[in-house]
Amino acid sequence: MYCEKCCRIIEEDRCPFCKSKKVRQPEPHDPCFLTEQNYVFSGILEDLLKQNRIPCLKKDVMGAGMAIKVGPMLERSRFYVPYEHLDAALAVTEELCASSGDIPAEEPEE
Repeated sequence: MYCEKCCRIIEEDRCPFCKSKKVRQPEPHDPCFLTEQNYVFSGILEDLLKQNRIPCLKKDVMGAGMAIKVGPMLERSRFYVPYEHLDAALAVTEELCASSGDIPAEEPEE
């Protein structure tokens, strides 16, 4: 199932992340949450997805104003990919995490 509110693939009839009941079967172009990464690894992941021709949307969590105040190194980015590319994107993310050994694919804190 697909949660329309938080863009996640879930197995229940109610989203465990946002508690929304607006769930349905995913469609090929639905944006799906992939991972949340820190500033350094978000750049690496974005580049790897582009190299593998996987379209992605990267959303910064803090936003430009806050990142300017506290510094860009504290910024975190959430990645979304179309459902039809989710499996390939998960493989790229897992490969990056395995090769670096210290960057887990993180779930954002809601």
